[in-house]
Amino acid sequence: MDTKTYLPGDILTKVDRTSMLVSLEARVPILDHKLVEFAARIPARIKIKSRERKYLLKKTAEQLLPKEVIYRQKMGFAVPIAEWIKTEWQDISQELLMSKRALARENFNPNFVTRLINEHKMGRRNHDILLWTLMVLELWYREFIDCSS
Repeated sequence: MDTKTYLPGDILTKVDRTSMLVSLEARVPILDHKLVEFAARIPARIKIKSRERKYLLKKTAEQLLPKEVIYRQKMGFAVPIAEWIKTEWQDISQELLMSKRALARENFNPNFVTRLINEHKMGRRNHDILLWTLMVLELWYREFIDCSS
């Protein structure tokens, strides 16, 4: 299922775009078609044991890597939006959300947004998702609503 949906529609797309952004050629050797075909022929009961996903892969990797690397918690492809809004995007987030243009729309309470920005900037609370959503909404308005007016 992953080879048809999640990998091409998400993970591989992210790796491809990110690597191209910095002129880096990325490879995914574990997705070599011969290896994938071989793995597809292995029965599930051998690949998964006691709900331990990737059991066979992990057992094989134990010969090459420390166990703390193999069995650590998953780490995703998180984008550091919270940090960016505090640092290099601080001015743009303020401009987008508190501009006359944005305030005239009356989509949100400016006092509330000011509080969100200040709490986030000072590190008291992480409002990255809400601030990011509002920033994208404002950009959407500028691109699709303002231009048609």
